[in-house]
Amino acid sequence: MKRFSGGRLCYVILVAVMLLPCVVIQAQESREYYPEVYRSSQLKKTEAARLLSEYLKIHSLSGFEKKAGTFLSEYCREQGLYVHNLPADSLGYNFAATLYPLQEDKPVIWLQHHIDVVPAATTEEWTYPPFSGEVVNDTIWGRGAIDNKGPGIMQLMALLNIKEAADTVEFLYNVGILCVSNEEGSGGIGARYILERNLTELKPLVAFGEGGAGLKNVLTSTPDKTVVGISVAEKGVLWLRLDLQLNSYGHGAAPAPEYANKLMIYALSRLQGRKFDMEFNRVNRRMFRRLGRAEGGLRGFLISHINWWILGPFVKNVVQRDPLLEALTTNTITVTKLENPPGPPNKISTISTAYLDCRLQPNTSVKAFIRRLERILDEPKIKISVLNSSPEVRPSPVNDFYDALAWSVEQELDNAAVIPILFPATTDNIFFRDHDIPTYGLVPALMSEELIKSVHSINERLPVAALEQGMNIYTNTILRIQAEGIHKRRRLLNADLRKVYLLEE
Repeated sequence: MKRFSGGRLCYVILVAVMLLPCVVIQAQESREYYPEVYRSSQLKKTEAARLLSEYLKIHSLSGFEKKAGTFLSEYCREQGLYVHNLPADSLGYNFAATLYPLQEDKPVIWLQHHIDVVPAATTEEWTYPPFSGEVVNDTIWGRGAIDNKGPGIMQLMALLNIKEAADTVEFLYNVGILCVSNEEGSGGIGARYILERNLTELKPLVAFGEGGAGLKNVLTSTPDKTVVGISVAEKGVLWLRLDLQLNSYGHGAAPAPEYANKLMIYALSRLQGRKFDMEFNRVNRRMFRRLGRAEGGLRGFLISHINWWILGPFVKNVVQRDPLLEALTTNTITVTKLENPPGPPNKISTISTAYLDCRLQPNTSVKAFIRRLERILDEPKIKISVLNSSPEVRPSPVNDFYDALAWSVEQELDNAAVIPILFPATTDNIFFRDHDIPTYGLVPALMSEELIKSVHSINERLPVAALEQGMNIYTNTILRIQAEGIHKRRRLLNADLRKVYLLEE
């Protein structure tokens, strides 16, 4: 398929929109027309790399996003986008930038990313300083390059590509970027906060956020084939605090038979080796079917039918040896922190506290999960408190919006196998799904395992080539959705004309 740069984008879209609204019933009505595949110019790639470099230089830890958010929103204003400041606390920053004003009666295609990043921790281990935004060998280095400032720049540049066409063409749907705070914390003052307060104003048609990515070496049969996972659902997050208080002898030289830390350790040790049952739902069954189909052969057959009871013992053995498979098929519990009140080493603490990060399969009841956890811990002195719990939401449908993103991926990443997946982590996407907004998660680029490992770790970086891929995929996805929207309107108008014609007869 022929590819073209931004200079011809306006012309192609103008022709498309002039042709598509025709309401005359024709014999060739069923034939679909879509714009040619968009490809970024060298100028756009250079500007995207420069902008991401500057964005990465700004420290924006959770709760301190205002400086980075202001930088990006001012850039959006300079480019002629409509900027809307959204509610936030004093240090956070939430804003939207759109193609048309939000006051217009147009549903909005939202591209959303979070401004905040996690701390860089041991900075001396980085090849380049984590907040330097260094561009070396066509790679941009810095905390947040992948999670999630890089995808944010992909989204913004795609929106600017669409704006070029909108100077001469009136699109059916509005398009916007939604830039939010606190995703790395809990989303409480970011996506969740603004969706609870501004949902009607935002007029969401569909949302695209972070999620899977393109990877090679996934399929044993064809390791060079790229597999791209688009998340349509994700595991829910449940953060728990366990408190145990027991008054006992206070001096370490004369320990009591039972004391708080001892009982807590015994209780937590009961989690060791206790595996939750594998759970197969509509999302992970479909994911394994698609993955098995791409793999092919006997291995592919086994993957496709991983939920068959007759394969249970074999599958369970394989899953327990693979952390990723375990995460995709079970509820998981991780003890992330143990603590006591301050005191000298020879003082026996009367209070012991543990923190658990639990990740739950879709449709898992939080109350039922906690009841089971209490039975496993088997320690009545432990009090369990919920620190954070994501909403229990339905998966997003595999529909025209998903197909538009999958099609765009296939145009950019040749011969890619695109699969709807259950994402093992939790992102802001879950808050959009909680409001029944179709939401799809993807870092739209080819990544290496080394790049994926750099997320939340040292040497996080993003190749300029990946930045370009993301810009192209987002641009083509938006164009596809706009074109399909016109097609739907045309079909409805033609159907209405047929009804009128039949009534007149």
